[in-house]
Amino acid sequence: MKSLVIGDLNVDIIVSGAPQLPVLGHEIPCEDIQTVMGGAASIFACRLAQLGGNVDIFGKLGNDVNGSIVLKNFRSSGVGVDKVKVLVGFKTGITISLTYPKNRALITYVAGIDNLTKFDVDPEIFLGYNHLHVSSIYILRKMLSSFSWLFSEAKKLGLTTSLDTNDDPLNKYEYIDEILRHVDIFLPNDKEAKAITGKNSVRAALEKLNEKVPVVVIKQGRKGAIGNDGKRTFKVKPLHIKPVDTTGAGDSFDAGFIYYYLHKNQDFKASLEFANALGALSCLYVGGAEERITEFDVIKFMAQQKGMEKTR
Repeated sequence: MKSLVIGDLNVDIIVSGAPQLPVLGHEIPCEDIQTVMGGAASIFACRLAQLGGNVDIFGKLGNDVNGSIVLKNFRSSGVGVDKVKVLVGFKTGITISLTYPKNRALITYVAGIDNLTKFDVDPEIFLGYNHLHVSSIYILRKMLSSFSWLFSEAKKLGLTTSLDTNDDPLNKYEYIDEILRHVDIFLPNDKEAKAITGKNSVRAALEKLNEKVPVVVIKQGRKGAIGNDGKRTFKVKPLHIKPVDTTGAGDSFDAGFIYYYLHKNQDFKASLEFANALGALSCLYVGGAEERITEFDVIKFMAQQKGMEKTR
């Protein structure tokens, strides 16, 4: 089993320990500032590789310090980088993340991320892979109208496909209906699922999405997750943690699900539980995938959580 990931490649500048959001005209202190690898697709790929998945990533980086940070993290995690294009005179994308225990605020230099077009993708890129995962399509505006074509080309060559749209800053979710026709596994969060379907409840959104996509998993943050594999609906409860940084938690969840469900060929419910655990565990560290998390680490964490449940 081998996966190809396409999406956003950038760095995150994570500001943590600030007492409040900044106010114009005032300076506030913080406890730490770190520059780490960022981007939903990048975090997904690194987490999948750390778990033991065979995965490559495709995208563009600048030949600069931030690009080297991203490449270093890919290589240390075990992600294949032969399809990453490093461009001279190009500036790698940056997201500034003001991180708080329960939420975060983001500022993104989009020009360094929105750099892929249909002309960058030769369908032969899919040869040798079994699965395609795409993230953050609404940041990749130049490619947005071509994602339906991208997924259909992958399907023609026998790949299964998965998608996490991530948030649409415009809240329009354009092209999503035609894209979902070619998606096998859809992994939105609850806000995205409700916005896409126009439904007020997560369960109603799940039912609507299942009419188009065989496997749908909706992440609910502190409420856990819910999903349907075309046969049954399963709900998993949130795990009890004190989050340090929620950066990349949803992308880690995605990686956990794809690893267990496709790479390990486990059943749907077990995959949902594994993904939920990885998403929670990732919140105990700063950065999206700086701290290596293996399959063993996730299994151990799940056992600890079960032990804690018994003592309550």
